[in-house]
Order: sequence, then structure tokens, then C-alpha cells
Amino acid sequence: MIVLGLDTTGSHCACAIVDDHRVLAHISEPMGRGHAERLAPMVAEALALAQLTAADIDRLSVCTGPGSFTGQRVALAFARGFALPRRLPVIGLDALSVKAREIEFTTGDALVGVMRDIRRGQVFYASFSHGRPLSPPRAMTLTEADEEADTLQAAVYDADTVDTRILAWLAIDLSPATHPPVSLYSRAPDAKLPGGIDP
Repeated sequence: MIVLGLDTTGSHCACAIVDDHRVLAHISEPMGRGHAERLAPMVAEALALAQLTAADIDRLSVCTGPGSFTGQRVALAFARGFALPRRLPVIGLDALSVKAREIEFTTGDALVGVMRDIRRGQVFYASFSHGRPLSPPRAMTLTEADEEADTLQAAVYDADTVDTRILAWLAIDLSPATHPPVSLYSRAPDAKLPGGIDP
């Protein structure tokens, strides 16, 4: 199985192509803005590096956030458009879950806290044991995240970047039914309807 992994939720624009046994291509570039313009050419470059065409991709894996409103939607929209003609499965995974598995693979540390800065003095945080969340990821202050990690005696890691190689590998054994490609928003929208009514 050949999987294309995509992430535009953070400070990098990244993609990877993997099969069951190896990385066929991986590109990751630091980027403040311009993810939408860069992603499609980047995927074309990755396909060329792997000596593949779009028709060789069997499924896609996309990071669902948390991240900026626009950043989350860039890779999700691209994945849906790429998958539509051949009805390819698209798997959605959040940045915290991918980082937890990456840490377990690289350090062997199975009990971890993972967070991502969501600004306004808050982080999005979850604790994991062997890659499985002990509670749903949620917004909290950094102090609250540290307290939860201390209670579990878990080391805390920052999910500022997503390794799209891990993102793609994890998708091999997952189903869109249990891991749909749906944005993970860290807070309610600031927009209000006339009269201050929540949308």
C-alpha cells in the first residue's frame, strides 16, 4: 500500500510518500504563510522523487489540527480533491496523536504529554499511553498542562511540527470510519451573528 501524508497545520508545509516498509519521499519546509500555494507543487516533487504518479497512491493521510483556520483547511481540501476521482480513502489524525507515536517510536517513551501552542496564553494538550489518548485533547493554560503531566509523571513534548512519514504510516492500519478527515478546532469561532448571537 502506498500512502501520501500531508500537513499544513503548523509552521511547516510537509508531505511524505511511504509504503508498508520504507519512506519513498519526504519534503518538509518551514513556512509562515503560503502553504496553499506550495502544497500541490510539493506533492508533485515528492511523486517525482519516488518515481510514482498520482495513480499509484492508494490512500491519503492528513493532519486535522489543531492549527490556524486556514492552515487546517489547506491540506484537508487538497486531500479530498486528490482522493475524489478514484474514491481513495482519506484518514484524519490530529497533531498531538502523531507526535505521541513519533516520540514512542524514537525514544521508547510511552507515557507522554503532548501540547501545541494555540496562542492567547493557551495550549492544546492531551496525555497519551502507548499512543492512545488518556483523555480527549483540549485547550488549557500551560500551567494546567504541566500539572496534568506531573500528576501522571509524564514528560511533556511540543507538537510544533508533524512528521508526515509517521502520519502516513499510521494511516495504513486505520479506517476513515474511525479517523475521518475532519478539522480539530481548538476553540469556538470569534465570529458572531448580528446582535452578538453565537453562530
